[in-house]
Amino acid sequence: MPSASWLAPKFFYSPASRTVSKIAGRPSRQRWSKLNALNAFNDTNGSDGSIQSNTNTEWKNSKFPTLDALLQQTTSRAFRTLSTTAEGDQNDADDDAKTKEGSDTIRDVIDAAVMRSSSTLSEVTNESDRTEFKRHQDKRTYLNNPCVTPTALAHTLWKSTVIPNHDTVIDATCGNGKDCLALAKLLFPDELDPYSDVHPHLIAIDVQSRAIANTQRSLLSALPDEIYYNHITLLEQSHEHLLDAISPRNDGKRQEVGLVCYNLGYLPGGQATNDNYKDFTTQTQTTLNSITDAALLLRVGGLLSVMTYPGTNLEESIAVEHFVEGLAMLTTRDEGGWRRYLESIPNYSSPNENEKGGTNGSKIRDMVSQSMERVANHGSPQQTWRTFLHKPLGRPMSPILVTAHRIK
Repeated sequence: MPSASWLAPKFFYSPASRTVSKIAGRPSRQRWSKLNALNAFNDTNGSDGSIQSNTNTEWKNSKFPTLDALLQQTTSRAFRTLSTTAEGDQNDADDDAKTKEGSDTIRDVIDAAVMRSSSTLSEVTNESDRTEFKRHQDKRTYLNNPCVTPTALAHTLWKSTVIPNHDTVIDATCGNGKDCLALAKLLFPDELDPYSDVHPHLIAIDVQSRAIANTQRSLLSALPDEIYYNHITLLEQSHEHLLDAISPRNDGKRQEVGLVCYNLGYLPGGQATNDNYKDFTTQTQTTLNSITDAALLLRVGGLLSVMTYPGTNLEESIAVEHFVEGLAMLTTRDEGGWRRYLESIPNYSSPNENEKGGTNGSKIRDMVSQSMERVANHGSPQQTWRTFLHKPLGRPMSPILVTAHRIK
């Protein structure tokens, strides 16, 4: 004999007509409970099993197909869960109440799923924005990294040298004003005390009128009028005679300077307006005369900063390097002293002395020797220098930063 369960009556339930068709016998209480739960779910959500809520309508019209698919999947899972979890040992009233509570729970689950999906998409979008910003920020950090570019290294050294609201600093080749603006921010970080006896001063020099105009425009846009008109001086002239640009102090003594910087070569961007822009390139002799004056002006703790360009003027770059090294040799204990060092400077030459970057035999040694004699004869007898050559390896024509720091 087959078991009694095989003889149990069977029913078909039609969601569209909400009717139960009897196959044979009488339905069990457990099956009645399931059918009542399905009826309650359809009363709440529609006979076709769709969720009748603002959330569903809102996300059906959404532009995110992934969320719509997630909503349909969540609805289907909730429908299956409700159709199989009704308790068979409860009465009809309890079943109706639990079914209604289950429907509310389903809505909560769907809403939570939608919120989580929306949050995920938002996080992805925000992460994409952060990645793009980080890429741009990394680029700026790279260009401003003193381990990478000599300009950034120079600015870092200036920051450790300039005394804010106190020093006199000179940009001897102000060009488009970028270095001059960096100096202004270091020298004038705050508003000045109008009753102070200290008079900080920024002097910018360039032989080209367009360079002076560019620098003026840059400083006016960044500095208060009180600072610009009372503490900034722009000189359209050669930097060769730097001592003439510094007014003596009230006591008649030479004014001491905290920093003198040079960015040699030609005016950046000059090729856009002038076919002969390289005719205004800095020259070896005038540059040596100028940095010699700078060495005589610098106070103890002051810095001479020179950016050279071997690819533009190799002779000038070599001469600057030898002069700065000669400053360090003023206090050497080697036999013959700094003059012996000058005698050891080789005779630079090239197959064609008139070609770009060519040098002229003993010309460099003679020019450097004249400049060093001036420093030794007119400078302090106790002057002591520490000099450095900041040169990228493997890139012989790249810009070179040459620095001389007076420590005594």
